[in-house]
Order: sequence, then C-alpha cells, then structure tokens
Amino acid sequence: MADMFSSSGADAFFSVNENIQVQRSQVAQYAIYKAATYLNDNKKDEALKEFKKALAFDPQNATAHTYIGKIYQGQGKIAEAIREFKTVVQNDRTSVTARNNLGNAYLQAKQYTDAEKEFKVAARMDPINPVADYTLGILYTQTDRFREAETQFNKVARVSPRDGNVPYSMGVLYNKMGRPEDAVKQLEKALRLKKDFPAANYELGAAYAKLGDTEKALEQLSILKSKDTGLANDLSFILNKPKIAYMDAANSKNFNQLLPPGKPLWWLDPTLLFPDTTSKATIAIQFTNEMDLASVINPANWEISRAKSTAGGYYNNTLPVDSSKEALINKRPFSVTYNPVTRLASVVITLQQNSTIDIANGDQGLTIDASHLVFKFTGKDAAGRQMDTSADEVDGYALKPF
Repeated sequence: MADMFSSSGADAFFSVNENIQVQRSQVAQYAIYKAATYLNDNKKDEALKEFKKALAFDPQNATAHTYIGKIYQGQGKIAEAIREFKTVVQNDRTSVTARNNLGNAYLQAKQYTDAEKEFKVAARMDPINPVADYTLGILYTQTDRFREAETQFNKVARVSPRDGNVPYSMGVLYNKMGRPEDAVKQLEKALRLKKDFPAANYELGAAYAKLGDTEKALEQLSILKSKDTGLANDLSFILNKPKIAYMDAANSKNFNQLLPPGKPLWWLDPTLLFPDTTSKATIAIQFTNEMDLASVINPANWEISRAKSTAGGYYNNTLPVDSSKEALINKRPFSVTYNPVTRLASVVITLQQNSTIDIANGDQGLTIDASHLVFKFTGKDAAGRQMDTSADEVDGYALKPF
C-alpha cells in the first residue's frame, strides 16, 4: 500500500483533491445555472438562494457575487450590495465591470467620494468604454458639480454620438441648472435617437413648463399618459401650478374693484371724507390651489402697482397722473390673512387722505383708479410650486388674471 508521503501517494492525494475541486466547481456552476433560470422567471428569492449555494462550493465565484450584489441592489439593500461588489473587485482588480458595479452601488448609497474614485479608476483602465465617464456625469449632476457634469457628458457624446441617453442626461442637467432652452434642444435630440423614451418626454415637458410654453408641455403629458402613468402624474403635478382665480368682490371690504379712474378716494370709505384720515381696505383674492400659509401671509411676496399692460389695462387710462392729487398705495400690503379651506387671501392695504380735503368748498381730496390697481403674488402653494406666471396678477379692469 502506497504511503501518502511517497511519490505515488502524493500523486494520488493531489488527484483526489483535484477531483474534489472539479466536483465543487461543477456543483457551483449548476447552482448558477438554476439561479439564472429563476432570474428569467423573476423569482429573485429563489435565485438568491442558488447563488449563495454556488458560493458555498466556490467562495470566489465572481458571477455569484455579482448577481447577489445586483439582487440586493434591486431590493434596496445597498450595504449588502456594496459588500458583494467589493469582494469581486478585491478578487480581480483588473475588472472594469466590477469597478463600475461598485461605483453604482456607492452612488445609490450617496457615498459620492467612494463612487467617484471607482468610476475614475474604471475610466483610466478602459478609456474607450464610456460607462464610467457617463456615470461620473450623473454623479456630478446629482452633487451640483454642473461644469464637471457637462464636461463628462460632452466627452461621452464624442464617443457615443448615437446614444440617446447622453443628450437625455444633458437635458436633465440643463433643467437642473435653470437652462430650459438648452434642455429642450438636448431632449428633442434624445427623442430623435431613442423614440420610446418616457423619461425624456417627462424632462422635455418640465423644460417647456419652465419656459412657460404650456401647450407644448401638455403635448408631452399626452404622450406620457399612454406610456408611463407615474411620469404622467409627475408632469401633471408640475403643470398644475397655482394661479390667481379672481378678485372676490363679495368678500372685499372698503374696496370697489370696478371703480374707474379719477374717482375720489373717499368713495371707497366715507371715513376718508376728513383730512389726514386713514382707513384699511381688504381685497379678497381667490387662488386655484391650496396655498402655503406662510408664503401667502408674507407681505414681501405681494406687490401692488399701477397697471401698465394690455392684459391689466393702464392706470388712469394712460393719462398723466398728478402725484399731488392721486392716492399713493404702498408697494407692499399692510397685512395678509389666508383661509386654507376656501383658498381665499385677504390683502389689507392702507388708504390715506390728504390734509387739504374740504368737501364743502369743492375739494374732493385724493383720487384713485381702483380698477387699475394690480395685485401680484410671487409665493408658492402648499406643495411648494411657484406661481404660474401667466396668472399671478389681477386687477378689477381685467376679465381674468394675467
């Protein structure tokens, strides 16, 4: 009988050991095959068990670690995903794919410094592969490093000029930068390169909304309704900006919004028949949306002015105003209250009479053109949306807000 330490015994030992390793590898491969079958059927829990079984027989198996990481990533278990991807990188530091996978997991975890490091390594390892550079652009967009993001996307565009994802990401970047005109150009290009692209339709609709082109934004909304209900709802939310609905004469006090130019100030409130008297007038303004209370009651978000537009008309019907005879209304209201149930704001202004009024001797005091007194609101609604600039002003002359 051969001793295991003899030449023939050692050969036998290594032969048996090699056979065991082959068998373990075969079992691991079979487990991976079964896991792939489960993944095709979207049975991720069963697939995860098989991948873990594969690791029990082949602890360094890159395929198993990678797919376990991807399953964890899809389940939102980012720390576990990072652990799996780090194992793959540690076992094979030359794998660009492994670096990108780890970088993406770090990015999802908002560990931006670690993510940037992995993507930069991957980009150096394979300069022709645009994945790392592209994802760096996304990272820079998310972290408001706009110039660097733009540089990355331009770099990728030169390598992959027919990839619709690149102009799409540039459109997202430009929307975030407040450059909707540039965003529109990029997003239209993205949709030419990639016809079925709901995310681009959404961003394009958002860009049009920022430009105030509601008609084109609604076109994108119509497209999304048949392609992606979730994105359609998101775009609809953006488009549903708050507006002023109308001036509510019934709930106003000491203010006649139809009073034409040149009428005595005391017509609004008879207490102003006497010299140097002051009075408070309340103008009730109805909103279309539920508004943010703090925003509405802040006088700094309101501006009162004399109309000077086609929509709002022209104060005093464009005739010169005698500043010594015309009532002066402060630019900001005295105070504002808001009823969240009725969505009605009550804007209080101060009316002040001069010292020379003498009705008995024919001096009617100050005059006012109440119908051309414009009330503008620049705040936000309860959802944080800014006012629709097509309906954030109102006066008594106009038939509708403007």
